[in-house]
Amino acid sequence: MPVSKSSLITLKKIDEKFVLHLFSKSIELKKNFNEHRLSSGPYHSGYKGTAALLFFEPSTRTRFSFEAASSRAGYHPMILDGGIGTSIEKGETIEDTISNIQALRPSFFVIRCQDHVNLEQIDSLIDVPIINAGWGKRGHPTQALLDGLTIHEKLGSIAAKNILFVGDIKHSRVVASHRELSEVLKYNMGFCAPREFLPEVISTGIQCFSNLPEALEWADVVIALRVQKERHENENLFLIEDYRENFGLNNERLKLAKPNAVIMHPGPINYGVEIESEILQDPRCVILKQVENGAFLREALIRSIVDKEKGD
Repeated sequence: MPVSKSSLITLKKIDEKFVLHLFSKSIELKKNFNEHRLSSGPYHSGYKGTAALLFFEPSTRTRFSFEAASSRAGYHPMILDGGIGTSIEKGETIEDTISNIQALRPSFFVIRCQDHVNLEQIDSLIDVPIINAGWGKRGHPTQALLDGLTIHEKLGSIAAKNILFVGDIKHSRVVASHRELSEVLKYNMGFCAPREFLPEVISTGIQCFSNLPEALEWADVVIALRVQKERHENENLFLIEDYRENFGLNNERLKLAKPNAVIMHPGPINYGVEIESEILQDPRCVILKQVENGAFLREALIRSIVDKEKGD
């Protein structure tokens, strides 16, 4: 199970049974939601409490899906968006902000923050669960889980599949969480990127490719990653054009991928850098399916670790 109080800070202590329960529950929730859309009745779980959604870094997909997930699970979302208009602008620390919001008795926290915030220490100081919604470069566990759900739904299983990450691996918290999840679900990871976009140390067992055509032939799933210009401090970004020429995904390059390969991107997308907009029309592309699945995966997670709903 996840860490104390059933918080989800990392995926290091999660087990396969719990992950597969989340996948099964997510698919069930999606089915129920779609059935309700065809009926005249409302879709809700009744009021259970509040959810504190604290986004100290910008977000669209993660924030909106957690808002939807919280509401669908019966928790009214209280949202802090970047600290603008709050006492953080007056010098209040993030830790003080969290302590004061805890005094309002939310049922759980969802927190997106930078590396310097110690989520694990905060988790030890408060008495309700925390869900990591993106922690600097350290991890983004629910993104890895919703990616896994999307692959599971598309291919039937993620076990033993070859998952290729193309792009800014060095700064990717998504990759960090996939590294942990791959240990649980036993899939293979591969990296393909220019040297500047790779970490200094690459974990044992990860396939490294300098040649995109070779990498595409290997992959069952291709996950393009955003070039994170804001995290490349003092680095010359003239290599962006080189990147597009050598590592950008387009229709011509994807002819080299397997016919049933799955094409993904966690977003936001720099079109014309990581991928061309034409990719969205490729039947193998499930980028918007990732977004859809994100809300159901996060609802399943809330129901599992806050409501303590258990699988069979």
